Amino acid sequence: MGSMTRLLLLLLWAGVTVSTAVDLQKRIYLGHKCKDDERQYHVKLIVNDGTHNFLCGGSLISNRWILTAAHCEEKIMTPYLGVHSGQGQVTPGKIKSNKIYKKWKLIKRSKEHDIMLLELDNPSGIKPVDLPTTKECKDRKKILSFQIAGFMNRTLDSQNEIVDHVSDTLQCADMEAMDCKKYLKCIKKEQPDFHKKYSFQHLLCGQSSEASSTPGDSGGGVVHNEKIYGVISFGRFRPRCVHYNAYMDVCKYLKWIKKTAGLK
Repeated sequence: MGSMTRLLLLLLWAGVTVSTAVDLQKRIYLGHKCKDDERQYHVKLIVNDGTHNFLCGGSLISNRWILTAAHCEEKIMTPYLGVHSGQGQVTPGKIKSNKIYKKWKLIKRSKEHDIMLLELDNPSGIKPVDLPTTKECKDRKKILSFQIAGFMNRTLDSQNEIVDHVSDTLQCADMEAMDCKKYLKCIKKEQPDFHKKYSFQHLLCGQSSEASSTPGDSGGGVVHNEKIYGVISFGRFRPRCVHYNAYMDVCKYLKWIKKTAGLK
């Protein structure tokens, strides 16, 4: 398990290294075990670059479609369904050939957004998470908190050293909803090149004094009132700047998601 964890830490988007301020693959830190009746739609996505396996998350938004982060794409992607305790037997699924969709917008050049849809070969039979309505999206600034989830965990050993490992159970954490303006301002100050290249994306932000997402949780759902409002994407800055987590704002991509997945 230790070697797998080390490999997970290597999967950072856009060549950003672990030692820099921006850390993009995230895992749940200081979370708690999700309740058995929560997150049955959560997908454990094992991806392979031809040499190594890496871990991501995802959410079933219908019986055939998985919503996840675009930077989780690799040559081989295997979604595992029914991974949360209480769901029953874990079932490896299969992505439909050539059914990988990413969001991008042409402004002088293609700009990729860190959000992706994967279509399964066969229906999952698992109840999906609901998307918010247009009205709920308009009112989302009134939402005070979100829940994030993932299978990575961080603990302290007997010498108080940090140990990263893949949890046997899905970990959940509550995050306070925050305005992203301070986060984007911080990126511009600390990482101007990164800000110039990626700040066009639509973000949703949250923070917690007790928990965070960290490597391995990318692609997991950011949920409020049993509806998915975000996809885990960017991490928080360390050691300077604001301690926010940034997610892809599902509401800003709602039309694209529904059109691509054929949802009403």
